[in-house]
Amino acid sequence: MTWRVRSAAFARFPAALLVTVLFVPAASQADGLIPPLTPAQAAAAATAIQSYKNSPRGPYSRILWFCKDGTTLPPQESCREHGGGVQHAELLPQAKTFWDWNLHIGTILTPRKFEELFDAARDHHWLKELVLEKYLVEADQGWIYNKAVAYRGARQIEDEEKAGRAFLIRLLSDPKWSARNYHLAMQLIDSIPHGVEDSTVRRIRSLAAAASDADPRFLPIRAKIHSYPTPDDLKSVQTFLATRMPAEPARKALTDLAALLEQQQNPANWINRMESVKRRVGPGNIASRITALVEALRESGMETALARAAELSLDIRREVESSADGRRNLELLDLSRAVQDRAFDLRRPPSIVSRKAMIAHWIDHARMAAGGGLLSFRQLEALEAEARLLSGRNAVEAPAYRASLRYLSRSAEWCRATAARDFGPVVQHYLPVEPKAKGLIDHLLRSSAALPMVNLLEPILGDADRLAGLRHSIFGAGPSTGVTGLNPGIAIGPLYVLEPGREERIDPRGIYVIPQTAADLKPMAGILSLDSGNMLSHAQLLAANLGIPNAAIPSALLAGLESRKGKEIFFAVTPRQVVVLKEKDALSEAERRQWIQQPASAPRGRIRLDTSRLRLDDRSVKRLYEVGAKDSGVICGPKAANLGELASYFRDKVAPGLVIPFGVFQQHIARVLDGTGVTLEKRISEAVAEVERMRAAGADPAAISAYMYPRLAQFRAAIQQMPLLPEFEKEVTARMQAEFGPDGSYGVFVRSDTNAEDLPEFTGAGLNLTVPNQVGVRNILQALRNVWASPFTERAFDWRNRALIGTDRVYPSVIIQRAVPSDKSGVIATTDLETGEQNHITVNLSEGVSAVVDGGVAESLLLGPDGGVRLLQQGRATYRKTLKKTGGFENLPPLSPDSLLAAGEIAQLRALVAEVKAKYPPAKSEAGLVLPWDIEFGFEKGELRLFQIRPLVRFQEWKTLESLATLEAAPEPRQRVDLNERPQL
Repeated sequence: MTWRVRSAAFARFPAALLVTVLFVPAASQADGLIPPLTPAQAAAAATAIQSYKNSPRGPYSRILWFCKDGTTLPPQESCREHGGGVQHAELLPQAKTFWDWNLHIGTILTPRKFEELFDAARDHHWLKELVLEKYLVEADQGWIYNKAVAYRGARQIEDEEKAGRAFLIRLLSDPKWSARNYHLAMQLIDSIPHGVEDSTVRRIRSLAAAASDADPRFLPIRAKIHSYPTPDDLKSVQTFLATRMPAEPARKALTDLAALLEQQQNPANWINRMESVKRRVGPGNIASRITALVEALRESGMETALARAAELSLDIRREVESSADGRRNLELLDLSRAVQDRAFDLRRPPSIVSRKAMIAHWIDHARMAAGGGLLSFRQLEALEAEARLLSGRNAVEAPAYRASLRYLSRSAEWCRATAARDFGPVVQHYLPVEPKAKGLIDHLLRSSAALPMVNLLEPILGDADRLAGLRHSIFGAGPSTGVTGLNPGIAIGPLYVLEPGREERIDPRGIYVIPQTAADLKPMAGILSLDSGNMLSHAQLLAANLGIPNAAIPSALLAGLESRKGKEIFFAVTPRQVVVLKEKDALSEAERRQWIQQPASAPRGRIRLDTSRLRLDDRSVKRLYEVGAKDSGVICGPKAANLGELASYFRDKVAPGLVIPFGVFQQHIARVLDGTGVTLEKRISEAVAEVERMRAAGADPAAISAYMYPRLAQFRAAIQQMPLLPEFEKEVTARMQAEFGPDGSYGVFVRSDTNAEDLPEFTGAGLNLTVPNQVGVRNILQALRNVWASPFTERAFDWRNRALIGTDRVYPSVIIQRAVPSDKSGVIATTDLETGEQNHITVNLSEGVSAVVDGGVAESLLLGPDGGVRLLQQGRATYRKTLKKTGGFENLPPLSPDSLLAAGEIAQLRALVAEVKAKYPPAKSEAGLVLPWDIEFGFEKGELRLFQIRPLVRFQEWKTLESLATLEAAPEPRQRVDLNERPQL
């Protein structure tokens, strides 16, 4: 059984800009491998961190000797008689408490054991904190060490480098770990001190010590050079010389120190270093690549040097991922880090004149991104294959040119997903105590090969849009890379930026900028998904069904959008995904007539819920395979009916289950709660009738909510707390034992299934509750009541009330289905979601029993009719869900295989779709068009399991779509694109 929360992997195209991330994609505050901080913990830690920034000792209390026999001694003594030891600072008691909260601030490497720092159970959370701390130190003037940088002896850099080097050598001795975590490994190389002290390093330290002895004013800089050396030290020494005017002998020591630091940072030393590494690694592929890069740097142009750097970085990755020689791997990664930095300096625009040549140069940047771990080899191969479709020709059709470049633009989202997978959860954990943490992912991307890769692609994408006759209009600006239309529609309303934790305060008239895949959204007029979107998220299915426009926008546009918060905005997405954003005041008179005064811009009319076929007198509990399509809207909802149909066709692939009909719920609420003599059913009807009266009178949505929300809370509480009717409780308990086994020996998913979902006019996707993996009859029966109550949440009511009349006659049936311990779970759409071609299959899946987990990116594939498999997104999960025997889920680190689906599993999915199309009568839209299917599935030990099937319903208001098409006016598209021509930049 899956519990579906779908990811951004179904976006038509990813955002193509790597800019400041407002909403960091990460494990939600209620889920993941790390328990979230309580408000009290967050407040205490935030206050303490601010105090550490102003303390001369930072997070430390004192410096001690830590002897091997466990003795601690003051700094003036020695561990000589205690078997030796190390000297470093001791954490404040308060800071030690923060470690219990997964905030390992002030980490000193020297005393840490490998297993402790490796932190396997939390997917290396502690290691990721080291990367975050280094970023905060650089970005926030030393962060918690701002005043403590001169606290001598807090960290002994020689001991730290020795400990760091030993840790990294052991870490990199596991090639399987390196292959799964290459991007993380590259960041750790940059964050964990591990240098081998050479004569230059020793000379720098001794000169710094001599200068501070002669001039105590230099002591803070000396302490930093000894404890936290960075390239900025040169500027600090030069500034001290120029502004403090030190006397001799300090001046001589500082002058020599500046010269030595400058020599150390000379680019020529980088080439010498490569030659030195080449001698140490010996003959072979790496040595040949080094020779080629050195020759290119000395003799060739930028393009050749970049290509050679990419080849070297990729070969280093291949060797590290296949070698158990940790010492050699560390040296190679140090070299790769230097190559990546040098390649970043080669990012200036190339002297290229043709489209074909620019794409070839772009591939070198993509290879550099793969060499740095941001792209996998699998992703790189997919990008290279797409680029070859262009490089092997002299001319292509304009739509094909644009389609290929849009596919290449997925690389930006793929890079972002890798960085977010590795560091999103740790950033999310730190945000409540240090808001500056949110900049880490942006920093990692902008300081990597991803930035020049994206910068080079942007103008070519604009060229492709122009040649295809498409142009977005974002507040009057021209083409905007990273803007993608997801769902056609029109909206006019105030603009808002959704803030985390404020989802309950949504204005239904508003147009909202939202995080990537926000769950449980209330109704709104328009959706601008930040950085990506999800074509099969529940919110998107609801939006698509109701004609609510939705577009993905890059964070680059966020500042402009925030400056317009509260203003009335015109927002439209056309059938060809052109996005138009204008201030309402900027509309011309003709546009006002077309969009404000005409029906095309008006909200879609509500339809009356059809209850004519209801059979509320049928209250007997059914086996899953005993219901079918004929029962949908009669005794049960479409989920149960379709799942029953699945069970009849694929008995061996559908887990056993029971269906509780509508009539049982109706009987549950047709009871008097108090001395008034009024049943709960009647109270619900009276409240809905009053809402309809208020709507008819033109009441503000806020007034309707103020009236209805308290009543909904009362209805939910009553449904959840009322005892079940004894006859029903006895029957369902007996049926569960017969179907599933003895009490406590099984787990089930308890799912709501109403008569107000999967309608041609309204999908209702995700509005009601699924309670996963309930164990024990008592828990299952309470989950049943909770599921019955879920249609009465504020969000469910608001969405239904927007589309339907007669919502007092909404009845939930319930599916109780045995839980399946899936190794991987997902969803199929029997269509290409970008083109609408129904001879393709779109697959979205993740590890574990949840199709997608919060903060991760699902694997997404497009299966073609010719047997081809097109990669849309590689899985980038932050954790995986597994079933607990006692009930509920356990979150574990992801296994992160290179590919989630084996060839045999893909074959099973193809066979399933073919069989469904052959056996199922086609579902059709109001316009008579055949609808694709949306199928939830899982794999248990390689065997296919099926959990749900439903028609994939989308917006089909053709009058509105035709009106929207008028916004696509642009220069006449060229049919053929000469790839040897200069692009129109």
